Amino acid sequence: MQIQFEARIGKVLAEMERQGVELFLVGPGSTLKYLAGYGVKADERLLLLVLSPGRKPFFVANRLYLRQLPIQEGALLWGDGEDAVALLADQLAAQGYPTGRVAVSKELPAHFVLPLLEALKGARLELGGGLTDPLRIYKDEAERECMRTACRLASQALEAVLDRGRWWLGKTEGQFMGQLAFEMTSLGLKLPSGIVAVGAEAAVPHHATADTVIEEGQCLLVDFGGNWKNYNTDMTRTVHFGEPSDEFRKVYDIVLEAQYKGREAARLGNELQEVDRAARGYIASKGYGEFFTHRTGHGIGIDGHEGPSAQEGEHTVIAPGMAFSIEPGIYLPGKFGVRIEDQALITENGLEILHSVPRELRVF
Repeated sequence: MQIQFEARIGKVLAEMERQGVELFLVGPGSTLKYLAGYGVKADERLLLLVLSPGRKPFFVANRLYLRQLPIQEGALLWGDGEDAVALLADQLAAQGYPTGRVAVSKELPAHFVLPLLEALKGARLELGGGLTDPLRIYKDEAERECMRTACRLASQALEAVLDRGRWWLGKTEGQFMGQLAFEMTSLGLKLPSGIVAVGAEAAVPHHATADTVIEEGQCLLVDFGGNWKNYNTDMTRTVHFGEPSDEFRKVYDIVLEAQYKGREAARLGNELQEVDRAARGYIASKGYGEFFTHRTGHGIGIDGHEGPSAQEGEHTVIAPGMAFSIEPGIYLPGKFGVRIEDQALITENGLEILHSVPRELRVF
């Protein structure tokens, strides 16, 4: 099933017209991936998709990128040494493009935005997220299949690494992440990244993976992801090497039950905040509320973290096409941390959990 990029651009152009936005300049990043499937990495060379109601979309790009452009017709090509911003401003003026109200994608860096603001005399620049973000919340079937594949491959990769069991004793967080990245890449997932945290380091929710050694009697928290055809997977599992303490088992069981309660609340028609309330309420009822320090979940799609989130105050109603994480955690400073995360996809039939790695405590 192919993603219909032309239809997406058409929806954005219609929304621009409705809102009175005259120009939308989209640079490399998730917005460009969404609109054109183009995942080029941003660099010092200006590259833009230019949208204007009633006109054909076109790219501004260095000649180096011509063969890569998903839309080549009408491209404004420039070479090294030329002023791409000035060339664009001149073309827009010559062809009578209105430039009073100009939206830019959130990923466009200031070293392009500021020259554009100066070149487009009288333009009022604004962020263009309002044109695309509401569309991105609800994934169509092609997007859902991409995420299903990403999560299936991520599950396989983690299982392959965990299958080494106690072989990991004496190895470092970085070595574990390196092997996990290798397994993901071998399976076809791109841009692998993650958090690997041992023992007390796992009590830091966004620990920076380093050279801490995996040792007997410690937990190992693994939070990782990658993407398949621009769509992301995000999963966390916490395992233990050697017999866990009673306290660790107790905390683990609480987090696991909280995750199940969050899943139960992820029902069609509920508000997203109800997912957070279910998981957080259970953890608080067990006396660990102060140690659950982040939202229960975040949206997932082309960005690993996108909106809306499963958190207090989020009134977005759960509907088909939404995808978000369910990831309660308890973090005891100086001791350990436990987080269990799955990727949830909402279909017309309700909740679908995309990861297959067991959630029950594994002891190696």
